[in-house]
Amino acid sequence: MIGKTDPSFFQSLEKSLVAIPGGAFTMGSREGGPDARPREASVSAFKMTACEVTAGEFAAFLNDTPSSITNHPQLVFDNGRWTPRRGEARKPVAYVSYPEAVLYCQWLGGRLPSEEEWEFAARGGIAQARYPWGWGEPAGRACFDAKESKTVGSFEPNAFGLYDMAGNVFEWCGTPGSNTAVARGGSWSERDAQFLCVYHRTEFPIDYRDADVGFRIVISY
Repeated sequence: MIGKTDPSFFQSLEKSLVAIPGGAFTMGSREGGPDARPREASVSAFKMTACEVTAGEFAAFLNDTPSSITNHPQLVFDNGRWTPRRGEARKPVAYVSYPEAVLYCQWLGGRLPSEEEWEFAARGGIAQARYPWGWGEPAGRACFDAKESKTVGSFEPNAFGLYDMAGNVFEWCGTPGSNTAVARGGSWSERDAQFLCVYHRTEFPIDYRDADVGFRIVISY
């Protein structure tokens, strides 16, 4: 890992990593339409942050590295430093493009998850699960159909110990195409629970920045 940030920041990151076992699984679902046709996939073991990257954590990154970002709705720039706005420090960071998310992950010696890794982790070891917790409806289990995102970890984790794999904010993942990249998990703004299904795929332009897309980090063994 690199950077000049207080070492406690990196120690906190290490503690937040969850070990995800490798394995084979059926990715996708017939319910998901043409973009989510079932196929056999496998992943090697990896580590993933239990929660989405927060606005407070992203501020630490901006304070530690050169960046072209001059404005961020969740942050304030004052006296040469970025700080989270009131109430935003522990909310998932949004308004971050795919390339900016990649840079953050690289700053910490990590990367974005592949789609296979993300879906395997989201399922929490439950074969053919519709949601990270299984099959029950998402009311009370995820932040969706809401006015804004919630503090990370506000709902119960899945069986792997990962929070907010459904709802709160979409999460960048996968290898981008020429102009777009896939995000998974749905967001606080969705009214249709279908967007929260572990197999659902949504594409955004790689330079997309809005309140509904964030990310989390994967560290390879």
